[in-house]
Amino acid sequence: MFFGCVVLLTAGFMAEVPPAIEARLNSTNETAGTFVQTKTMPDGKKWVSRGTYRIRPGKDFEWAVHEPFETCFFATPSDYVYTNEDERVERELKDLPYFSRLNKVASGDYTMFFDAFDALYKEEGGRFFMKAKPKAKELKRFLERVDAEGDFVGAKEWELTATFPDGTTFKIELKEDGR
Repeated sequence: MFFGCVVLLTAGFMAEVPPAIEARLNSTNETAGTFVQTKTMPDGKKWVSRGTYRIRPGKDFEWAVHEPFETCFFATPSDYVYTNEDERVERELKDLPYFSRLNKVASGDYTMFFDAFDALYKEEGGRFFMKAKPKAKELKRFLERVDAEGDFVGAKEWELTATFPDGTTFKIELKEDGR
């Protein structure tokens, strides 16, 4: 891991989406699996949730938390539904904050990422490593960095960690189920 970090630091900033990542982002195949979300506070306290996800490009997206309680975010190309034990919210996607930016990403326009972050990227041994720091002022106020790591073969495990200025981290670990 240390070696990978040193290589990243000497690699130079990304100017475009690496082909292996772009292939995954533009895939038309269904992807499904499990996730673990862990929020760690500066004092070491942790909150962990577990669930499942499913992405059917062009059709729908589902992010369902099963532990410690049930919630679900389900979206089609035009609408979304959020449910938990107390409520059900249905809205058009265009009503979500920043949806216009996310819609560009869904159509393959990743310039928003490069406008907002300086990122380093490396592939080695079937794995990728990315470290990104915000360059946009509005992001620097509340986000210190984002780290991503994963593989393209085998178990297809991915990990994304956001680190905030106060030391809080939010980590999402994804494991595809092979569908």
